[in-house]
Amino acid sequence: MNFKRKWKVILPVLLSAAVILAGGVYYISSVQDALWNRTVLDILEVTAQGRHALDTYMEKDMETLHLLSADLGEESSQDREVLHERIRQYDKNGASYICVDLDDGIVYTNFLDKGRTLGAEQLDIFRKLEGKGMRQPFLDGRTGVWTIGCYERFSFADGKQGYVQKTQPLAELADRFSLSFYNNTGFSYVVDQAGDILIRSQHRNSNRTFQNLFDIIDLQGNDARQVDTFREALQTGKRGVARFRYQNEDYVFCYVPLENAAGWYVVSIIPNCVIMEQANDIVQHSRAMMVCILASVFVLTAFVLVYRRSMRRVLWAEEEARKAAESANIAKSRFLSNMSHDIRTPMNAIIGMTKLAADHADEPEKVRGYLKNIGLSSQLLVGLINDILDMSKIESGKMTLCNEANSLVTLTTEISNIIQPAAWQKGQRFAIRLHDVEHETLCFDMLRLNQVLLNLLSNAVKYTPEGGAINADITESASTREGYAHFTFRVEDNGIGMKPEFLKDIFHAFTREQDSRVNKTEGTGLGMAITKMIVDMMEGTVAVESEPSKGTAFTVDLDLQLAPDGAPQALSLPPTRILVVCDDTATCRSAAGFLNSLGAYADIACCGADAIRMLAAAVQNGQRYDAILTDWELPDMDGVQAMHAFRAQGGEKPPALIVATYDWARIAPKAVGAGADGFLAKPIFRSALYQCMRQYVLHDALPTEEQDRTVNLAGKRILIAEDNALNQEIAKELLENVGAQVEVAGNGQECVGRFAHAAPGYFDLILMDVHIPVMDGYEATRRIRRLPRPDAAQIPIFAMTADAFAEDIKAARAAGMDSHLAKPLNIPAMLQEIQRFLDAGH
Repeated sequence: MNFKRKWKVILPVLLSAAVILAGGVYYISSVQDALWNRTVLDILEVTAQGRHALDTYMEKDMETLHLLSADLGEESSQDREVLHERIRQYDKNGASYICVDLDDGIVYTNFLDKGRTLGAEQLDIFRKLEGKGMRQPFLDGRTGVWTIGCYERFSFADGKQGYVQKTQPLAELADRFSLSFYNNTGFSYVVDQAGDILIRSQHRNSNRTFQNLFDIIDLQGNDARQVDTFREALQTGKRGVARFRYQNEDYVFCYVPLENAAGWYVVSIIPNCVIMEQANDIVQHSRAMMVCILASVFVLTAFVLVYRRSMRRVLWAEEEARKAAESANIAKSRFLSNMSHDIRTPMNAIIGMTKLAADHADEPEKVRGYLKNIGLSSQLLVGLINDILDMSKIESGKMTLCNEANSLVTLTTEISNIIQPAAWQKGQRFAIRLHDVEHETLCFDMLRLNQVLLNLLSNAVKYTPEGGAINADITESASTREGYAHFTFRVEDNGIGMKPEFLKDIFHAFTREQDSRVNKTEGTGLGMAITKMIVDMMEGTVAVESEPSKGTAFTVDLDLQLAPDGAPQALSLPPTRILVVCDDTATCRSAAGFLNSLGAYADIACCGADAIRMLAAAVQNGQRYDAILTDWELPDMDGVQAMHAFRAQGGEKPPALIVATYDWARIAPKAVGAGADGFLAKPIFRSALYQCMRQYVLHDALPTEEQDRTVNLAGKRILIAEDNALNQEIAKELLENVGAQVEVAGNGQECVGRFAHAAPGYFDLILMDVHIPVMDGYEATRRIRRLPRPDAAQIPIFAMTADAFAEDIKAARAAGMDSHLAKPLNIPAMLQEIQRFLDAGH
């Protein structure tokens, strides 16, 4: 019974729905047809108006030409000067006029000073044109462009037959003729009865390959009967509408014959979908109304289903929110746990080592060791804090890049100086290699690119066992962006690697692989997330490849802007023979390529034994080498053994230069004792190689580019603006230890007053804290710069602040400061920066 009752309700509902659906479909179809017919008639009318405008334009030209023929008909064909002058009177708007004496073959134009005789072939063309009308487009032999125009036959006063013609470039008429439909989606052609295209629209969709309209239509697979009907309509002078497939889309072809050009048609082509847009809107509204009606029929029966589905979605959303909250709590707990461990570890070391230093104050050697460990732990702590601050800056969108002209040489030197000692302690082999690097100076954010590469390299050192290998390859290639060079930085190691399931999360914040081999390694899980975000800000990409127990490779691709003065210098060396000894193929090829580009000739040896044989052969052949570049570590001998072996060869001893990533000061005693003449740091840059060859091979006295690294500020007076008493004491004592005289101001206003009341030139430099009371450092700097005294604009002012981001550096520069020192201070770097400015005469 229940089943029958349900069907008594359901069946009428279904029947009503079917009737409504059928009526709606019929209504919509009728509306579509009516709107399509109305729209097509409108387009046909617009085409007719365009035809009329073209007809009017042609009619004006033909009327002008008729007046000219009437004037010429009053003259004798022998009065050539008069005929030429008549034509020149009509020389307006850049049009071209010609008059032809069809009996004598003489042609007069408005662009020649006198008449000339036509060739038989050209004259025959004019003689065949009867009456008056429009010429089909032709290639003008004088101008070399496609031309169109009107003509008229007439008789001279002496009875001879004449021909007059007015022409203009086809492109000009095409510009005037181009019709536009429906927001520039439709376009037009002018064709003849055979379908040959006479005038093309300048529209972007206009096909410029085919010469005949029927060739375009036939290639689209249209019905042959419809094509024949369209062809017949053109041949019989009818107007109408056709629909064809064109460019994989349905198009409507509206055609209207021209009145002033027999057999010519204006054909407009419009996408059918555009025509139907208005109809589609109405249809959509009608469908929406029909759907609403049907929905109202089913609303009662569907209510329960919708309600249940909604409840399921609510429950699902609540479950997802709960999981997300749990995941966030887990991530937060993991982060706090990591941070607690990673911050407490160096803090514990600092506290413990401070206590030990105090307990052993009378034992200098132990105290120095404790202080060294305190410094290392302090740097680790600063790094952890910087990671947190960087992450916060990036996520809040406040981090900006400071793109300035910087040197790749400086970048690689700083990276090598930081990474090499850590790799050396673990017995790892570390190398930075160059590939096709032509530009050494580019515009980039030195701090951020350094941070990216150090993150990748420090991780490689951490997670590569003792005795492993770490390579950083820098490759330059052409960029698709003008004024840029493409650089690929690839950091590869043969360390512990990562599991495939972890690779998808490696760039997520607070994420570290759960592995007993890495659990004891310090880290917040932020380094890779920060690296990815910085690379994204630099509009680059970073990718990772890894396999457990086999190693990991990170690849960073960046487009770096070329510096205005960073073009490679035109450097050259006289013909010299250089022996390059190294087992690293990439380094050998790079060095040999640079030497060859400089005009030298390079031989390559992959080990010490090969080098010895090549040196002996050179001595025997009387073609000695002018210099030897040898790696400090060769597969078959170390640097000392190699140098002794090279010096044992007969003949003259060429200069021998050590190539190594190590600090020269560490290996210099052994290298010089074994006979080395000099040192060349890896990676080998073209400019450094050139200077090395000049110094050691050509014995040129090169200017010293680096100042003595020993800081001596004797006789210099420095003003410090700092409100923290401890910071005052530290800065004052550090500067006084290198000979400087120091005065301290506790706030910005006091700093301005001390400088203003001092004699010009009394102070040599100002260290300005940014966040100081009464008047902040920015305002104090601006006021000093505005003081009416000669040294106010020249005195170096350094920002000394814990605000260490790119926007903070820009703010300091904008206020008039010359340099920026970030707290906690890097003491050696600060002293070197002060020395550099003072030595430069600021």
